[in-house]
Amino acid sequence: MRRVAAVFQTREAVLGAIDAARTRGLMIVTALLPAYDAAVIDAVGVPPAWCGRVALIGGIAGSAAGLLFPAWAVAQWPRVIVGGKPLLSWPTFLVIAFELMLLGAALGAVAAFLAGAWRGRRAARPLSDLVRSSASDASFALLIECPPDRAREAAELMDSQGAVTCRVG
Repeated sequence: MRRVAAVFQTREAVLGAIDAARTRGLMIVTALLPAYDAAVIDAVGVPPAWCGRVALIGGIAGSAAGLLFPAWAVAQWPRVIVGGKPLLSWPTFLVIAFELMLLGAALGAVAAFLAGAWRGRRAARPLSDLVRSSASDASFALLIECPPDRAREAAELMDSQGAVTCRVG
């Protein structure tokens, strides 16, 4: 598979290029934007973020550990003198469970964010040279993947849609 990278100056030009690429059956890998733009993100077809789900799983695991670990620790020493209070005191365990829930959710969210950033950098690596050489902070870039025999067609399509710079890599 070959990759075609194109830089555009306007939002309308990149939206037109995305529509033209979709109608021709070309796969859009990623788009670089100067700012968040919901229309371009929807047109590219970016999957929803999964950081929230990972944070939820981390929070559930942390709170489960916060409830189970103190209960296990108390079960290891059943003859501890606690002044007439019950050994398994769930209200006090809830404080530990809450703190570990926050810790697990935070660690899960950070890990998911770093994994997503790493995946995004790998996908956008071919755009880095093009963007450094011919793009500014106010321009849009589009990366398309296509078979080697259609690379020239994709480059011509991007040029016809108003690409300032187009490279086949």
